[in-house]
Amino acid sequence: MARQNSSIVARYSGEGCRILFDSAVLANPTPAWFDPASPALGAVSVAAGGRAAAWFVTIEGRAAVLRRYRRGGLVARFVRETYFWRGEDSTRAFAEFDLMRKLWQAGSPVPRPLAAAVWRSGLTYRAAILTERIADAVPLADTQDPAVWREAGVVIAGMHRLGVWHADLNVYNVLVGAGTRVWLIDFDRGRIGRLTAVQREDNLMRMLRSVRKVAPELEATCWSALVQGYDERWQVSKKEL
Repeated sequence: MARQNSSIVARYSGEGCRILFDSAVLANPTPAWFDPASPALGAVSVAAGGRAAAWFVTIEGRAAVLRRYRRGGLVARFVRETYFWRGEDSTRAFAEFDLMRKLWQAGSPVPRPLAAAVWRSGLTYRAAILTERIADAVPLADTQDPAVWREAGVVIAGMHRLGVWHADLNVYNVLVGAGTRVWLIDFDRGRIGRLTAVQREDNLMRMLRSVRKVAPELEATCWSALVQGYDERWQVSKKEL
């Protein structure tokens, strides 16, 4: 179900920080929203997945997840949190906020994006994002129910139906929440547009590699269920076109 009129994006600039935020649910933007050391946030580190750069926090009474953008791989040894500046709307935080907002408005099972922040310093910047916390969520990797994995396939196919390519589709970026509802998270570097069959296959193969790395015992029992759910949803999508 679409949520077209329930999100209003506003901008804030101050204290060297630029913020996009959903003014339908948040009212008083401040850089302190993005500082896990701020006592008001009650930040608790997220243990599963990621690069130790995510925290459960509370923003204006709303349960949220704060994530700072950090590099991975070899480059992280030299540059950990800064990126080249290519314009405000091209920053990783603002781009992800915009993509998630489009998905959320379309009714997709993604957390509501709450706010994104950018700190520019000459030719570089740092960034962070806040998204709504999914209640009682656990990674798909911790679920052994084939029916849930089948639903994960349905959800991934629905994402592809909307033309969205996920840059890091893995068993930690698919969550299972209350009522075994499946959610997709972490759309950093994701793209929206016309997806090719190769791009869709790339997403699925990345997902399979994460299964083999993190929970290899689930490939035999659950992976086929995910593929079945995906194929069934994709075939329905093709008929809808």
